[in-house]
Amino acid sequence: MRFIKAAAALRALCRLGLPAEQLVPALLESLHDLVPSYRNLFDWTDENAQLVRYFVEGPIDTRLAQLYFDEFHNRLESEAMPAFAALARLPAGVRGANELGGERLYRSALYHEIWKPQGFHTRLEAVLRGAGGHLLGSLVLYRTVGDPPFNAADEARLAAVLPDIAAALQNCGRAVVDEHHLPAPAPPEAVLMTLDGNICHVSAGAQTLLMLSEGGASRDLLSRPLHELGGGVLPALLLKLRESRRAASADRAPLAVSLVQDTVAGPLQASATLLAPLQPAAAPLVQVTLRRLEPRRLAVERALRSLPLTPGQAAVCRELLHGRSRTEAAARLGVSTATVVDHVRKIYGALGVRTAMDLRALLDSRLPR
Repeated sequence: MRFIKAAAALRALCRLGLPAEQLVPALLESLHDLVPSYRNLFDWTDENAQLVRYFVEGPIDTRLAQLYFDEFHNRLESEAMPAFAALARLPAGVRGANELGGERLYRSALYHEIWKPQGFHTRLEAVLRGAGGHLLGSLVLYRTVGDPPFNAADEARLAAVLPDIAAALQNCGRAVVDEHHLPAPAPPEAVLMTLDGNICHVSAGAQTLLMLSEGGASRDLLSRPLHELGGGVLPALLLKLRESRRAASADRAPLAVSLVQDTVAGPLQASATLLAPLQPAAAPLVQVTLRRLEPRRLAVERALRSLPLTPGQAAVCRELLHGRSRTEAAARLGVSTATVVDHVRKIYGALGVRTAMDLRALLDSRLPR
């Protein structure tokens, strides 16, 4: 039942019509419930299997990423496994874990210089193709040392949802104007910089977050200065802070400032606080906090996933949350009204609520503030 529920939740994500840059992080997160893994990655490619950009969960080690592009991509990686460009001739579907591992991999420079420092030990890869065989990219699930190896059951579960993922990626929607957004579950990232824009320190995932706001990591973005990423959010924030400082009275510190920057991955929330120097002659520093926002409908799906409901009950929940009657829900779901009534009874019993309004309040209480 656990994996049936996970597959149904992932398919529901695929039907949200999200832009690709918002869909991919949510899909990688949801996949952990279907096929447990350490970290997941998605590569966007063109039709000739050229790597355009990628998104990986967790912080990106930019030194290792540059090393991969400079030395291993379509070159030294072929000592351990088929080169990335081999995607051009591979059919859609899951590549067996046994094909991607073995002594050849563990003796290779790719494993010791790229994989091992990031905690990667084994992987499961899926090739995604759209209508007409159009190559969309590759999906990679990694496990770390000590994790059990991927097996045939893992491969089958991943293969079962690939058509839904491919269809969602091929038919990605656009950002909805004026859609309500909430903080994404990832913790905020921090940047410490001077008032004139020199960056002193960053938290582990700050660069990943800023590159995601540009659509994902790429060879070009890895080499660009940090302040140029994120749609120029850092220069805009510093400008606003300097203006606030000039407007402040001489005997009080300037207030913190904040803004929301629209990006292809959704709104990026940024705030800056001018830190007071401990020594009179020391230059003031600026603490910047960055957080990605996500559409409320995506946050609702995550909240639904956390509830003790069957896939059928979760589907009825979605209809109730949209304000539809039991008859309307039955027609949309292709089941009888009696089935919906039975689901509603069990939903209310499982969640301890009595009305659709109570259900909506329960879901709202599980959403980030």
